[in-house]
Amino acid sequence: MTSANVNDRAGIERLYPREAFRSDAAKNARGKAAVLHGVLIASEVSESGDFTLQRIRRQTGESDPLGDTRFLAPFAHPPSGQTASYGGAAENPAAPATAEGGEPDYDGFIDRIIETASRAAFKKPIGRHEPRLRGFHGG
Repeated sequence: MTSANVNDRAGIERLYPREAFRSDAAKNARGKAAVLHGVLIASEVSESGDFTLQRIRRQTGESDPLGDTRFLAPFAHPPSGQTASYGGAAENPAAPATAEGGEPDYDGFIDRIIETASRAAFKKPIGRHEPRLRGFHGG
């Protein structure tokens, strides 16, 4: 896992360079992609702005029901059916953006990483004296 900082955009860009973004966006654009490529925000932002960011692949059906991480995947173009009039950026601000010429918006994706990391609220870790861990749990 790699440490990034919400106040250091260049550091995030070093961890997830434009070439990696383009490659991941192209892979994710395949119609029947079973695996999505992107980044995982694996920790809450500390007081100094540090958080854990790593490149990963995730099955399309995989989710994080406990809310322990945040996965972001870039796309070369909006998913099918999402146009400006239906689910696109005009209707859905979280929709993937494209730069001029149809190129995926790398700068917008880095902004999205920073915003998501800044807003993410993670569960408190379970400690040794956590009440949920006490007592008999079957056997």
